[in-house]
Amino acid sequence: MSRVFYVLVFLLLISKSAVSVPSCAEVLKDLAPCLKFLQGEDVTPQCCSGLKNLATVAKTKADRVASCNCGKKALSNFDYDPKRFPLLPKKCGVDYNMPAIDKNFDCSKVELKHLL
Repeated sequence: MSRVFYVLVFLLLISKSAVSVPSCAEVLKDLAPCLKFLQGEDVTPQCCSGLKNLATVAKTKADRVASCNCGKKALSNFDYDPKRFPLLPKKCGVDYNMPAIDKNFDCSKVELKHLL
């Protein structure tokens, strides 16, 4: 009986970690209000609450790589300044590393270092 219990706990842990990767819909909902800031139209980002949520959800490298790939794909349809990405966490007071993501950025190179 105890063996079955441990197998069930193990399966639960695996399924929970697989679900923790933020979905593209979640990432886009959180970061869509950043677009005007990334395009240089807003001085202050309007997406700080979304960025805080993303920083809470995307804790592992896999989470951040997935989030990066979602954002990169969505932004491929817009003109924006990738150099404004690293400004977002600083302006929002969020401890989250955001590289300058452009169409050629390799999201597997996203780091987990802290900023603040």
